[in-house]
Amino acid sequence: MPHAELDPTDSNFTMKPSQTAPLRSRRDLLLLGSALTAGGIFSVVAPLGLSYADDLRPQRLTVDGTRTMFRIRLETDATGNVNLPDNPLVSSKSTKMLPLKSAAVFDYEERLRRPERADTDSIVPAAERYFHEAQSESEVNRATIKCQLRQAVRSTIVRRETLPETTYCSEGFLSHEELDLLRMPVSSIAIEQLLPTDPVVQGDQYVIESESLESLLNLTAVDASEMKGEIVSLSAKEAKLQLRGDLDGSVDGVPTKIRVVGKMTFDRTLGVTTWLAMAIHETREISKAEPGFDVATTVKMLRKPIDQPNAMAKQPALIQFTSPPPVEQLYVEIRSDVLGFEALMDRRWRMMSDRPGHVMMRKIDHDRSIAQCDFRQLSALPAGRQWTIDSLQQDVRKTLGEQWREFVSSNQRVSDTGLNVMTLVARGAVQEVPIHWVIQHYQDDSGRRLLATFTMDGDSVNTFSGSDDQLASTLTMLERTSTAGRTEELAKKETLGDRTSDELGRISKKPIQSASDTK
Repeated sequence: MPHAELDPTDSNFTMKPSQTAPLRSRRDLLLLGSALTAGGIFSVVAPLGLSYADDLRPQRLTVDGTRTMFRIRLETDATGNVNLPDNPLVSSKSTKMLPLKSAAVFDYEERLRRPERADTDSIVPAAERYFHEAQSESEVNRATIKCQLRQAVRSTIVRRETLPETTYCSEGFLSHEELDLLRMPVSSIAIEQLLPTDPVVQGDQYVIESESLESLLNLTAVDASEMKGEIVSLSAKEAKLQLRGDLDGSVDGVPTKIRVVGKMTFDRTLGVTTWLAMAIHETREISKAEPGFDVATTVKMLRKPIDQPNAMAKQPALIQFTSPPPVEQLYVEIRSDVLGFEALMDRRWRMMSDRPGHVMMRKIDHDRSIAQCDFRQLSALPAGRQWTIDSLQQDVRKTLGEQWREFVSSNQRVSDTGLNVMTLVARGAVQEVPIHWVIQHYQDDSGRRLLATFTMDGDSVNTFSGSDDQLASTLTMLERTSTAGRTEELAKKETLGDRTSDELGRISKKPIQSASDTK
């Protein structure tokens, strides 16, 4: 029988006969196999780290849990539509569709954090990040919107005991725009959860569990999923995987449908995932806090383990894993450029409108409207002259008329920011719905004034509790934009009673769908 030559460059160990001569019997095949085995040929040419037999056996993709520091670059591109309702408090049905294009770039260091005695293969509940770059540019209905993370808040902490994850800065306060920017489509913390837990061979398919998808996509819940992974190639050096499937889930009670196609590379030498590419199509319903959308997003992630931090602090930040994220670090900056003020508020408060004649924020808790706060600029008083609490009470009672039942409390103080603040709490009813009002009058030493009116139903008072104190303690008056001139003219034409009437009296002009819907 002619001898056979082994091509050492062929990873499939292709046998190349020196001349054409088929094996004549099963006995010839057995003799040839015995000769090759005795000569040790297979052991010489097998891939590094694997014997020939090992290469055929299922292999486990083992993550090196001792590697906790990474440098990550993530790029996203999104196209689709934003869906807007007439009034999100009444209906989530879309009445307007706006085209959207968006691109974002993130470059950051990440330190994975576990409790002190946790196993290295346990789920990561927290991480520190330092962003060298975090910015986006979006075009919505041909209007360009840019967002960039400020230098003062580039060091962040991410807590993932509950999802969606909570991001905060220990050295400052993020704005809602910055929080939205840092809400990336996929989490680099959870990327390893996409790997199969059982040993695999090339071509194997496996189911990706709902908990892993919640963690990767930062969802509150996955209700149904058909997501699978497949081992496309497997060697001693790396494994290449493909991901595909659909899921139904939710974010803070808002339903969403997601389709995913992706690829990833797991470096078996390093024990980490180093590359991920995904195409994500998400259709999310309209919520009371945010518009809905139908968007296709591409994600590209490069992930490299590092031994030492570059810009991140060398000493890990203090994280109390037995306690929730510190409340005092979870405030968000609320700002009106039209009226010229800013404040620190609970993250459930969002500025919904900031345009002349309509500056309003709303408190949303798990897609439930808790309260609404409307802001109005009042005509300035001569320097040194202060409005009185008695005058405020008279105007409010006159304006509310039959809607008014009683004043619950009133107080006056100088805030930490130096403003004179009067707070008046009233109870009443509109169309037999119990209503609770908190009216706050702000004035600085120059006579500049601002009126804030909180409105809520009786059942929401406990959830609202403390929001008025937080606003009064942190509200600061700023320089106003050019649109403030028109606002100033409007303020001069109206008295405080006119303004209060605009805030409170209009409720009776239309049926109430929500106590917060008083516009």
